[in-house]
Amino acid sequence: MKIMMKITMTILITGILSLTGCGKSPGTGDGQEEKIIPVNVTRVVRGSIENKIPFLGDIKAYQQVHVYAKVPEQITALYVDINDIVAKGDVLATVKDVSIRQGVLQAEAALSAARAQYNNVKTEWERIQQLYKESAVSKMQYDAVKAQKESAKSGVKQAAAALESAKEQLANTKIKAPISGIIAARNYELGDQTSPQMPAFTIIDVSKLKIHIDVIESEISRVKEGQKVLVKVTSYPDELFTGRVDKVYPVLNPLTRSAQVEIVIDNPDYRLRPGMYATVNIITEKKDDVLLIPAHAIIEKTNLQYLGSEISNTKVTTEKHVFIVKDNLALRRFVTTGIEDGGTVEILTGLNTNDILVTLGQYDLADSIKVRIVGKDIES
Repeated sequence: MKIMMKITMTILITGILSLTGCGKSPGTGDGQEEKIIPVNVTRVVRGSIENKIPFLGDIKAYQQVHVYAKVPEQITALYVDINDIVAKGDVLATVKDVSIRQGVLQAEAALSAARAQYNNVKTEWERIQQLYKESAVSKMQYDAVKAQKESAKSGVKQAAAALESAKEQLANTKIKAPISGIIAARNYELGDQTSPQMPAFTIIDVSKLKIHIDVIESEISRVKEGQKVLVKVTSYPDELFTGRVDKVYPVLNPLTRSAQVEIVIDNPDYRLRPGMYATVNIITEKKDDVLLIPAHAIIEKTNLQYLGSEISNTKVTTEKHVFIVKDNLALRRFVTTGIEDGGTVEILTGLNTNDILVTLGQYDLADSIKVRIVGKDIES
C-alpha cells in the first residue's frame, strides 16, 4: 500500500512539473515585451573624397650652392652672415686686390701703346699703298709695311684681351652670390686667407623645397608628375602644406624595387626648413559628388567559398553590409565600396542619398528588428 502511494505521488509531482514547464513563464510568450535596440544614426550624404598614398621623407633645400673665392687672397671685407637673405649677384665679400689693380693699370698702358703703334703703322701703310699704286716703291717694300700693319693689329688684340683678363681677375676679388637664397654657412672670418679647397659660403634656395621618396614597384603606376601632394610637419601640427609631384625617376632600384619621386613645395614665407621630417600624402585620385558614409558603420563578413572539384579549390570573399533605419526598423543593406580616405568611405552601390544610417549599435542588429534612435548626427 505504501509503495502504491509513493508511485501515485511521483506521478502526480511529475505531472505538475510537466504542466508547469509547458505553461507560460513570467515575461515570455504573448506577454513578452518586444526588444528594441538603441542606435545612433547619421544621414548618407554626397561629397568629395580623395585617394592618397602615404609616405615619409626629409625636407631638403631646392638648391644648394657652395661659393668659392676665385682669387686665393686675404679677405678684406665681409658683407653677409649666416641667415642673411641674398639675391643673385649680391657681393658677399671681397679679397685683397692691390696687385690685381696694378695688373689692370699695366694692361691698360700696354693696350694704349699697342694702339699708338698700330696707328703709326696704319699711317705708313696708307702712304705706301698710294706709292705702290704709282709704282714708286717695290713689291718688297709694300709687303714689309703690310706685315708690320698686321702685326700691330694683332698686338692691339692681344693687349685688349690681356686687359679684359686683368679686369675679370679684378672682378673676381668680389665674391658674389650665384643664386638667390639664404646664407647657410660662412667659413671664413675677416683677414682669413681663402683656399680653393674650402668654400667661402654656402647658399640654399628655400623659396622652394623638395622631398625625395621611394615608391614601390606595385604603386609607381599610380604616381604621376603634377599630382597634388599634402605635406605635414611636426613644427606645424595643425597645418597642411601643398606640394606637387615634380619628377618620377624612370629607373627602379634593383635592390629595393622602388623608384625615386621628387616632390616640390613652394615656401615663400620660409616657414618650412631643410631637415624637417615630413608626412607626405600623394593624391592619386579624387571623386566629387559621390555617396559618403563613416567607415565604422560598415560590417564586414569574410566567407570561404567552395568552387567545386578539389577540396582546396576555394576563394575568400568579403561581404559588406550596413543597417539603415526606416519606420523604426533596422534594414540590412549590402554595399560595395570605392575610395576610402581616413574614416570616410565612398559607397558605389547599396545606399541612396539621405538614407538614415546606423553608426552605433549596428553589431546588435538583425534585419527588420525594431530600433530606437538615441543619438543623431543628422539634420532634422
